[in-house]
Amino acid sequence: MRRIPPIDWNGTVGIMLMLVMLPCILKSQDSTRFFDSKNRQVLYTASLSSAVLFTGAFLADQPLREGVQLNHSSMGDAVSQYTNYLGDKRLVLSLNGALLATGYLVDDPGLFRTSWNAAKSVFSTAVLTEGLKHTFGRSRPYTENGPRHFNSFPPNRHAFKSLPSGHTSLAFAFFTPFAEKYSRWLYILPVSAGAARIYKDKHWASDVVLGAAIGFFTGYFFQHKNQHLEVSFNRIVVRF
Repeated sequence: MRRIPPIDWNGTVGIMLMLVMLPCILKSQDSTRFFDSKNRQVLYTASLSSAVLFTGAFLADQPLREGVQLNHSSMGDAVSQYTNYLGDKRLVLSLNGALLATGYLVDDPGLFRTSWNAAKSVFSTAVLTEGLKHTFGRSRPYTENGPRHFNSFPPNRHAFKSLPSGHTSLAFAFFTPFAEKYSRWLYILPVSAGAARIYKDKHWASDVVLGAAIGFFTGYFFQHKNQHLEVSFNRIVVRF
């Protein structure tokens, strides 16, 4: 009989509360100065959907992992090898810089603005994702510690920085502004990056869901907000 790994209730309950409360927080906040009613509804629906998907994935992480790992194929190996790079920070930063420069050089305000929004989204997402990785300290699937093993603030060990998926969050943070500006078919790219992380046994399914949510929300925020966000640090004001 397979041994069921013990549940770290502190990490589990903390994550569940965060996701369940997010839609309520968004609904109660006055976001009228940033978004019109349509975009506010999109964000609320996306936050509610993310909470439901994350909860389902979190509860089914182990069987989902086993199902994927037992059904590898040569085609799946080849495809995931390439789609995995779509969330690689070196590719994302290089492509973002190239598109930003292209928009400036060819005098395309739409491309330049969207690329700049993507850059802000990628930066914000990277900071948030890295902070959460250290805070949760979740074991990656290949460690065989099970999906409920958390060790907050591990000593910079890559094997314990599973939640959320950095590749997925960066992919969504980068592609979301372009998908919203040009074509929502572009969402296929970050989705495939997230699927590759599960296929390659680098992340649990719930890691990918949370990473996708973070990247989508930051990308959508910077692309659709109608007013600058100001952050003040001891009289120094930074505008996003």
